[in-house]
Amino acid sequence: MFDIAFIADEPERQEGGWYALRGRTVLGDFREEFLAALGYWDRAGYERHWIEAARRLLAGADRTGFFTSTFQLWWVMWRRGDELAVHEMLLAEDALLERFDPADPYRQLRDYSDAPNEEGQRPSEWRLRVADLAAFVERRAAQYVPG
Repeated sequence: MFDIAFIADEPERQEGGWYALRGRTVLGDFREEFLAALGYWDRAGYERHWIEAARRLLAGADRTGFFTSTFQLWWVMWRRGDELAVHEMLLAEDALLERFDPADPYRQLRDYSDAPNEEGQRPSEWRLRVADLAAFVERRAAQYVPG
């Protein structure tokens, strides 16, 4: 199962004066809560993005990403046959930020790799079925995308 949704209706004020909405990502049996910073995107902006990201992959793209904090933290998915490999990524590296384009955030996604980093650690990876992503769109699209 795949899901990404807000679990709170009211924004929470954070230290520093910014606001965020609490949400949850579900990847099979794994669940993780997040705080989505409000400002650049509002609730509807995130939700439209999530449906767009899912539809992009279902339409034939080999990779996509779901932001949980606008242009900072996202879940990246790569199509691997009938499966999806999923990694959580933080856009903090200068190289990533330099080539980041908010109008086309997907173009900066790298090719799939589960190679170890310099410390010898492989990225945390979850596996889903493409059907899980299709079920997400079926379940959430009408609710997330107005009219």
